Amino acid sequence: MSDWIREERAEARTKSVTLTPEGIAGQERGQRLEARWDQVFGVALMPVEKPTTAFVLVPRRPPAAPWITVGPGDLPEDVPDLASLAERVRARMAQSGYRDRGPTRPLLPPEQLMERVLARAEVPGALEVPVGTGPGGWWRRGLDLLAAGSAGGLLGLYGGALSGSAALAILVAGAGAAAGASVPVAFARNWRSFRGRTRRARVLVLAPDGCVVGLPTGPEVFAWSQIGGFRVAEVGAARSLEVTRTDGTLAGNIDEAWFGAPLPLIVAVAEAYAARHSP
Repeated sequence: MSDWIREERAEARTKSVTLTPEGIAGQERGQRLEARWDQVFGVALMPVEKPTTAFVLVPRRPPAAPWITVGPGDLPEDVPDLASLAERVRARMAQSGYRDRGPTRPLLPPEQLMERVLARAEVPGALEVPVGTGPGGWWRRGLDLLAAGSAGGLLGLYGGALSGSAALAILVAGAGAAAGASVPVAFARNWRSFRGRTRRARVLVLAPDGCVVGLPTGPEVFAWSQIGGFRVAEVGAARSLEVTRTDGTLAGNIDEAWFGAPLPLIVAVAEAYAARHSP
């Protein structure tokens, strides 16, 4: 999977997705999406208990979510339900020999992958999952932004979209505020920077070369040979994305509030992508 699927402006609205010997096509938000079967790396039905939506997992250029969304009203005429659609997609994937199509470019070493992700540079074939507002929601971020009082404070809050640590961000923001910058001027600067950064915040980047994960201790990069798996971890009422290494040790957890899609779907994307790229 070395490239993104084809996306172009749709000339007319069509309700159903289309399954052909070559691939799958659908529409979202005025865009026509076309993916070859060798590009499809999974399908997930959500919610897991009583599915109402199918997500066909495909490589889409960031910041688009890496899937084609299919509801009951989008099904082809010869597909009776979402479960049947999932069965057909999986059968097509099995026939396409998708694991035989690797990247057509040399893979980046982990340190270069990390460097590109932190610089918000494009990584060919990389996917990004939707990002949420983080623990506390936007109201808390707004209060933090006002309290920061300086561009240095904002750097602590939003400069590391991969940070995932609200407590650490607040401490750095407080230090920035202590610098004594003018609040009105600083807020204007911070808001401009905030708007620009939130357009491309990143908490989980999946690439043919490996993955970069925003852990509470800071961003970390892993080769696929180092990743043991992803799962939903629950501690009381709290849920998080748990990342483990191949030796079974815990790499870290990311609070589900950092994701802009249901956590089981995020896990399905990460697990399917890892299965495709793991040695």
